[in-house]
Amino acid sequence: MLKEIKLSGFKSIQKMEVELKKINVLIGANGAGKSNFIDFFRLLISLSNNRLQFYMRRNGGANALLHYGIKTTQKITSHLHINTDNGKGVYGFTLSLAPVNTLIIEEYTHPSSTVIGKVGEESLFFLDRQDNKPDTSLNKAMRNEINRYRAFHFHDTSETTYMRGNCDINNNRILLRDGSNLAAVLYKLQQTQKPYYERIVKTIRQIAPFFEDFVLEPLTVTPHEIQLRWQACDSDYEFGPHQLSDGTLRTMALITLLLQAEEDLPSLIILDEPELGLHPYAISLIAALIRSASVYTQVILATQSTNLLDHFEPEDIIVVEQQQGISLFKRLAPDKLTTWLEDYTLSELWEKNVMGGTPSR
Repeated sequence: MLKEIKLSGFKSIQKMEVELKKINVLIGANGAGKSNFIDFFRLLISLSNNRLQFYMRRNGGANALLHYGIKTTQKITSHLHINTDNGKGVYGFTLSLAPVNTLIIEEYTHPSSTVIGKVGEESLFFLDRQDNKPDTSLNKAMRNEINRYRAFHFHDTSETTYMRGNCDINNNRILLRDGSNLAAVLYKLQQTQKPYYERIVKTIRQIAPFFEDFVLEPLTVTPHEIQLRWQACDSDYEFGPHQLSDGTLRTMALITLLLQAEEDLPSLIILDEPELGLHPYAISLIAALIRSASVYTQVILATQSTNLLDHFEPEDIIVVEQQQGISLFKRLAPDKLTTWLEDYTLSELWEKNVMGGTPSR
């Protein structure tokens, strides 16, 4: 479990230090820095997969990632404090400006400033926090932990989205970040983990009463591919993925993610505005599933939804604000809101700007 993150020099984040819990709900005005915080985890995931330079190319290079550009900032520095079954450890790295608008890994460090990696390396290395010496079992546990971080983005449900198209039937080990292999994952669950598949179908019916079941079969012409086909109640007619509303398709992806087998859950689930296009009842359902999944995993989500916010506890909330172009992160102190919460909900306090997170100059 990721217990704490210290980060500096990344996008709007000049310097931050925040404690993380099992559930972490980021709220704040548009442009405050919530998405930048989530983008850091996409950078971390790319780094763990040895795809740092690919991430750089897709995201505008060093000038777009460094705080206020290369003339202001030359380094991104981070320390992650992680608890595993093999002990507590920390992973620190520094990404430094290099020629041609790119970044390279300058060094891996422990908070004591012990350098354990050199320029250009793209493999993770960890230290035991107790004695500053490499620990093989801890290294492996932490590597596995970070390799199972996943950031999901189901926003694209347009006619051309991959979620509505054919996908490789064997690409089913994990749900991809854009849900493009949703049909393949559901097919695997249907064939090998039927109780989990049935639980997903029953839950989908709660938000889509017209839905009966998926029709998941290899395509006749291209049997290595599968499509998200489905049936409505009291009908033998098969519908295609293009006959699902945007909100229903997003909800199906979220439900599948959160209700898969516990051992298959990512170690950290990162969601950016999961409420988009969802009916209020569906938002309530997804919030309940997030709380249930947090028993087995850790969740970070960013939201603008007052409805979603009200389904969590004050201690789950991290308020994000921007002052003079710098993102600030503050976890709510529940004891300071006790009196307020006797008369108001969290969303009402947010709207009244009692706890911050609203636009300001």
